[in-house]
Amino acid sequence: MILGFLKGFQVNGSRKQTNFEDKIKEGIKKHTIRDDSKNRWQAGRKIHFANGVRTSKYNNFKMGVCKSVQEIHIVDRMVFIDQRKLSLDEIDGLAINDGFDNTSDFWSWFDDYTPFLGKLIHWTDLKY
Repeated sequence: MILGFLKGFQVNGSRKQTNFEDKIKEGIKKHTIRDDSKNRWQAGRKIHFANGVRTSKYNNFKMGVCKSVQEIHIVDRMVFIDQRKLSLDEIDGLAINDGFDNTSDFWSWFDDYTPFLGKLIHWTDLKY
């Protein structure tokens, strides 16, 4: 299945590059957080990492396999994974492992989407 990644997002009114493609290739970005209301993501599914999805600039930059999926709930600047509340230090680690430069950027991304209930899609053996 295709996992599309944006190249930028808004932080404090200005556009910031995500560099997710490079971070995935370098092993820095270890998972992604997605809406998955139809439960499509499961361990063993092939992943087509891409940007420019549904455009003429489609770029499948890497192939991989989904190793595991965890439920994630983000509300009021709290994060729950598989119903366990993460500590502030764990949220910092989650933000970095999800490819953000820092937790502030993570909140800039997700504050517009909270409350959020979705899936944490892993392509490494990392789990929370």
